[in-house]
Amino acid sequence: MNSEHHKLDFIGDHLAIDFINTLRTPLGETFEALQTDDDVKDWIRNAGVLVSSKTPSWAAGSLVRKARQLREIALKAVQTKKAGKRPNPDALNSFLEHSSNHLQLVARPGSKLETKRVYSVRTVEEYLAPIAESVADLLAHGDFDLIRRCEGDKCVLWFYDRTKAHRRRWCSPTGCGNRAKVAAFRARANNQAEAQRA
Repeated sequence: MNSEHHKLDFIGDHLAIDFINTLRTPLGETFEALQTDDDVKDWIRNAGVLVSSKTPSWAAGSLVRKARQLREIALKAVQTKKAGKRPNPDALNSFLEHSSNHLQLVARPGSKLETKRVYSVRTVEEYLAPIAESVADLLAHGDFDLIRRCEGDKCVLWFYDRTKAHRRRWCSPTGCGNRAKVAAFRARANNQAEAQRA
């Protein structure tokens, strides 16, 4: 994956959901967005997560391996909660316990002051801590009536429906939404043709 993010990377409207969506099936083919350690770093940077740019050199492949493990934990927990059950927090807590961070006061132009949370990145788990915290936030505070899986055939993407009417059905209007419209148009055309032949 290059440093430019894919159009489906950030359609979930929540960091945890976007992270889950890094394993997807565009056009029915499984696509793994996180293939290398650099892919994970690029995705996290493109997601706007504030982590130190000075990362230690971990064993090759350890970051992507842990990221995929966290993604599997997140997906299973979301599926469990969406099914109306309570997910077991142990696996996620094993990531959260490694979080090491602190607030930093930042001076912006003019007299504006802001705080930002700065994460330590000595270990792979610390590097992934902002993602793990986002998953925990989603599970604890998310409205699961509005957390949905795309209705597209074979699509595995999730999203948080924050639209005004809460009627979102597709991962993206140009992807599955467009394919559904084309399929519906063809079905109507076929029905009309059959009706004319009858």
